[in-house]
Amino acid sequence: MDATFTETQELLADLAGRIAADSAAGSPPGETRQALVDAGLLGLHLDADRGGGGAGAVEVAIVAEALGRAVSPAPFAGPVLALELLAAAGAPDEWTAGVADGRRRLTLALDPSLSGPAALGGGVAMGFDALDATGFVGFGAGGAPTGVAVAAGPTAPKQSADLTRHLVELDAAGGGVVPVGGPLGPEALTRWEALAQVVLCADMVGAMRGALDLAVAHATERHQFGRPIGSFQAIQHLAADQYVSTEAATGITYFAAWAVDELPADRALLAALTAKAYVAPRAREVTEAVLQIHGGMGHTWEHRPHYYLRRVLLDRVTLGDESVHLPRIAAMPMGEARSSADER
Repeated sequence: MDATFTETQELLADLAGRIAADSAAGSPPGETRQALVDAGLLGLHLDADRGGGGAGAVEVAIVAEALGRAVSPAPFAGPVLALELLAAAGAPDEWTAGVADGRRRLTLALDPSLSGPAALGGGVAMGFDALDATGFVGFGAGGAPTGVAVAAGPTAPKQSADLTRHLVELDAAGGGVVPVGGPLGPEALTRWEALAQVVLCADMVGAMRGALDLAVAHATERHQFGRPIGSFQAIQHLAADQYVSTEAATGITYFAAWAVDELPADRALLAALTAKAYVAPRAREVTEAVLQIHGGMGHTWEHRPHYYLRRVLLDRVTLGDESVHLPRIAAMPMGEARSSADER
């Protein structure tokens, strides 16, 4: 793979960064969602003949990173992953194109543990990244072989560490569940999970970078004993360590993004799980270190550092963290792990 961005990808990163900055500055959620729709970012990975942008997972990761860097409340991860499930199930174009062009406000429904897509119709489900959503996409109550379903119904807010995106409880036990598309095969599910883990990792990478930006600015401006605290060796070493972790997390995330479209599904999933197992703990460490650099003020409502930590805490547990994925990686045949490593 080529580890450098193309000119088009650089322009995409700039566009996503500007939308993210506007939303972080207080633009109403509806305006931010419309900006994502107008730019074609919700349907970025959807095939062009189905109303999408026909781009790769690397481009999706670029947008997710930009939104994470600004701790943007813009609805992206949920709608994108819901759309991928619809596309994998062969849902009619009216559903997929409707999400891509903003006519349908759908997000991903997760089970109460946040470990995977919810089984809709058989009980209560959680919606992740549910800001500005009126419907939820998950599996039919019978499980994955039955294909995906869309539910709409009463919701109630749920408490979450993340202050920038909403979790809601969806009452999916009623009659508001509509089966959409056909059964999903194992390969389609595997590739979907690989993309989902990449989106979460990219959001965490963005949060790591955004938090470090704050730390560097603070260390330059904050003075103690007549000197900026950034001149103290303890601060320099702490910040340098977090920068190294962030660069490593970026590399492993974008390799996994490339693998989603370029490698067989099982090897793409291995790359994605490896990325999540590495990025999840590093993201927490980096954002906690940024709080240390800020001192007590970093925990106050008037300052943003704790927003980054809160955001990565939700990303980390969604679809599993390293405690879940390291055993999965260890259980994979060694030939798969070795051949994926050779691709690097």
